[in-house]
Amino acid sequence: MTINRHSVLFKINITFILSFTILLFFYLFAHKIVNHIETFRFIRKMIFLAKNNKLANNKFSDIDLIKNKNIADKILKNGELIFKRTPPRINYTLILLKYNGSEYVYLKSKTNNADFLVKRNMRANIQEILLAAWLSLNLILAFLYISIYRSIHPLSKFRNKMEEFKKGDINIDLDEYIQRKDEIGYIAKEFKEAINNVKKTLNTRAWFIRNVAHELKTPITKGKIALELLKNENEDKKRIFSDIFTRLEMLINELFAAEKIAISDTILNLAPCNFTDVINRAKELLFIGDGNSKINIISDEDYIVKADFELLSIAIKNLLDNAIKFSIDKKIDKIDKKVIINVEKGILSFINAGQKPSISEEFMFEPFLKDLSLKNKDGFGLGLYITKQILEKHGLIIIYKYKDNKNIFSIDLNKIIYSKKQLI
Repeated sequence: MTINRHSVLFKINITFILSFTILLFFYLFAHKIVNHIETFRFIRKMIFLAKNNKLANNKFSDIDLIKNKNIADKILKNGELIFKRTPPRINYTLILLKYNGSEYVYLKSKTNNADFLVKRNMRANIQEILLAAWLSLNLILAFLYISIYRSIHPLSKFRNKMEEFKKGDINIDLDEYIQRKDEIGYIAKEFKEAINNVKKTLNTRAWFIRNVAHELKTPITKGKIALELLKNENEDKKRIFSDIFTRLEMLINELFAAEKIAISDTILNLAPCNFTDVINRAKELLFIGDGNSKINIISDEDYIVKADFELLSIAIKNLLDNAIKFSIDKKIDKIDKKVIINVEKGILSFINAGQKPSISEEFMFEPFLKDLSLKNKDGFGLGLYITKQILEKHGLIIIYKYKDNKNIFSIDLNKIIYSKKQLI
């Protein structure tokens, strides 16, 4: 389990651990000081009583005169010596002992007078007050910690909700957070309003794309029909117009595909398919069967993948289209339409020689952003965006890098590749 040292919970935990530790230290320190003060008072009282010959009275509640000789001998023999002093102006040597957690003062007479062994009766009230104060402060700290922890702990769950939203789930439930009266509840309310605004934007966009696509399809269909009715026109001219209409129809289908994958609850039509067939379908969609483009496919084996055949073909087609547009032969400084598709150990790579795009990797896959060069003047800037969305729906990640004057887009297909055991 990794510890995030920058998180608020981690800092709160450290703060309270230090607080409890410091409180314990002060309690032990205060306990020791109080004990020393009480010991000093006990010794001073013994000296006073010894001077005034009042020890034999044994009428003091805080001291206990040990009269049993056997017990006294046992204490004197086994007790721990704390210190030994000979106070001035009294006829006794004072010895402080500790035995079984209690303190004793042994007053040994310098003359032939009687010796005294006195036990100090602890003044429990002072120590109990000190202990009660320490326990009370600990309880207050514990209550504050639990209260703060319960207030902040939902942030981790709230963060998970934000992660779900980031991945495309716009129907996340925030009701349990909105009902809160603290800052988390306020943030949840603002976040819910932001989600509602996003939903409105998505609905507006979906309506716009559907209507625009529908309005465009009608004249395209009529144009194709009218083209078929032309009999006297040159076949090459008819083919050119037919390609134009087909291309427009494909662009509309791409808009539909972009809208489809943008919807979070889109269900992919997953099925086993040969990856070579996916590439061939992508080439068909790209209209590169005329031989002008040189696509070299290198694969270490014949892969079978579990994917949505049509959507994955669109993604591959977009990457091929992108590689062809930006493939440049440096010797002649012109587009050479050479692309290498390499599949090795489940890693799919699209490689083309050429300049690095002017758009940074951070924004390369954003919609309606494109390289502003003449070779890309006809694009809408949707290709790489649609590709990334399709791949993410399949649980795949696309990575771009520029190495040795070559543009390389790599995709790890191992998540969707069927193993030999699965195919048996």
